[in-house]
Amino acid sequence: MTYQFRIALLALTLSTALVTGARAELSPDAAVAKADQIVEAGNKSAYAQAFALYAAAAETGAVWAQYNAGEMLYEGKGVRKDRAKAAEYYAAAADQGNAWAQYKLGSMLLTGDGIAPLPSRAVKLLDASAMQGNVWANYILGDAYLEGNRIPKDLTRANFYLDRAAQQNNPWALLRLGEIYRDGRGVSQSKVDAVTLFEQSAAQGNSFAMVALAELLAASNPTRSASLLRDAAKLGNAKAKAMLAD
Repeated sequence: MTYQFRIALLALTLSTALVTGARAELSPDAAVAKADQIVEAGNKSAYAQAFALYAAAAETGAVWAQYNAGEMLYEGKGVRKDRAKAAEYYAAAADQGNAWAQYKLGSMLLTGDGIAPLPSRAVKLLDASAMQGNVWANYILGDAYLEGNRIPKDLTRANFYLDRAAQQNNPWALLRLGEIYRDGRGVSQSKVDAVTLFEQSAAQGNSFAMVALAELLAASNPTRSASLLRDAAKLGNAKAKAMLAD
């Protein structure tokens, strides 16, 4: 069964009579635009209408309608949460090369989020999204290669993807890359590089980076180290609280 056919079946079962009206009165682009306005306005009472509009446009192959219908199903906005069905919409959009759909479906397949895990397919989707510049696809794939829990550990690939995400100033990629340089995992160990990366992540409010930076500066700059721990503790970081309590 093709994704497009399955999307049509989903629309029939999930959409209300509003779908028929939306399809008759609005072009796919207009339906998506109207649904976008509803969602952006935060009018939760009209989310069901937004989903119906997306579902109607998705039947025509409108890629952002497919993606956004998937998002609403994934989150349970305007429709009962159903991540397996959300994956069908993401898949249809991913097949058309949508980077965000590739990222979302890839992440779901990597972790088994609402669907059966399929790491080999997840890697292909995340890589396709990452190569289009999706920062979160780069981060998720880099982290997966670094940890080696769901796919085989590969420090070269981990560094490649995390560096791409760090270049886009992603705070979590900066943190992970900082840990790599601190520990010398697949690269030459460098405290200087680690401090720089932790600083960049901490500047964005990442409490884990604040703690990592505080640990590196404890001997050379105890005043700054203590200040970082206090800032991290204010953000709820449990390790920072424990370190301050000692």
